[in-house]
Amino acid sequence: MPFHVHPFQPPKIRAKCLKNERNAGLQQGRGDDKMGDFIKSLVLGFIAGAIAFVTVHEAISLWLLNAGHTTHVPWSTEPSLLTGYPEIASGAVWGGLWGAIFAVILGSVPQGALTLRGALLGLLGTALVGVLVVLPLIKSEPPFLGNDINLIWPQLLLGAAFGAVTAWLYGFFTSGFRLP
Repeated sequence: MPFHVHPFQPPKIRAKCLKNERNAGLQQGRGDDKMGDFIKSLVLGFIAGAIAFVTVHEAISLWLLNAGHTTHVPWSTEPSLLTGYPEIASGAVWGGLWGAIFAVILGSVPQGALTLRGALLGLLGTALVGVLVVLPLIKSEPPFLGNDINLIWPQLLLGAAFGAVTAWLYGFFTSGFRLP
């Protein structure tokens, strides 16, 4: 409800009306700010996840490939089996989507041990749910990679590293690019 200030009102009443009008404007703006903060969080989470995938996830994949623990070729431009787009682009989008989910979980002003929380989210979300359960079901393969520990532990490592870096980058972005 807008408050109208008349120029001939007594000063005390006029000041009270102006104060109420400012407060009403601030309260209306708060709802918009919450939606703006939510969208900003989603975008920053997406960016953090995409960067984490393209850098850390793929660097660890390279190390695992060179050590003989995986057959995934990092930074591959071959078409993805699921999307048909280059694997690196498809992976960056999936990383961004996971980053947006992390942003919703961590909140618009994340606090605490983000690296640890991100590693746990990466283990539970991307590794356990995404790679070990959902992806095999989409591909009509057994979940948990047929219980082969030699295939499972690299996925857990990649998930934890991806989550830790995504959460750290998200906290870095939401803090105005200030290091802890």
